[in-house]
Amino acid sequence: MLPYRLTGTRQMTEMTTREQYLVSAIHELAASVFGPADYEIPADVKVTCGWPSKGGLASRRKTVGQCFARSCSDVGVNEIFISPTQADTSDVLDILTHELVHAIDDCENGHRAPFRRIAIAVGLTGKMTATVAGDALRSKFVDIQKKLGNYPHAAIDLSGLKKQKSRQLKIECLDCGAVWRMSRKWLAQVTACPVCQSGNIKSV
Repeated sequence: MLPYRLTGTRQMTEMTTREQYLVSAIHELAASVFGPADYEIPADVKVTCGWPSKGGLASRRKTVGQCFARSCSDVGVNEIFISPTQADTSDVLDILTHELVHAIDDCENGHRAPFRRIAIAVGLTGKMTATVAGDALRSKFVDIQKKLGNYPHAAIDLSGLKKQKSRQLKIECLDCGAVWRMSRKWLAQVTACPVCQSGNIKSV
């Protein structure tokens, strides 16, 4: 059973989670955006609110959405994540549309010609790595928002977070017991204990 309820007009009668909203939004996009352009969204695509899979704080600030190929999933489905930094309903629908294009292509072509062809057909414009909805597509988002309401999420602000400093590793000499700390970069160049000159050292 799906975790949401839709009436005949696809009007949401009860919506409390971000995932419910995003799943319902996919139904609406399939009907009003992708279907008319003759593209079919994979029926088993999954979507949720979550952080990008790699990169540090800078990547989390920059990446607003991510789609994984079926080959990345243990159950063989496309998985889409919408960044928690995004809360504006129209922007979220915009990002979701972009990631659904990747799902249709199964992430095989990145942002190259096959992706571009689908993206333009459904109304996305601009640079393919950072598309934006054209006026016609944006008006469809307005209709979807009227049916589903606002995306039930408050944005997470990462501007106050500082980049994590380089982690200092703890090193111990197993012969004399000396202990010190240093970065991984310099550890690769150390072959002996600075106290007893023993080569019997390890990071702990």
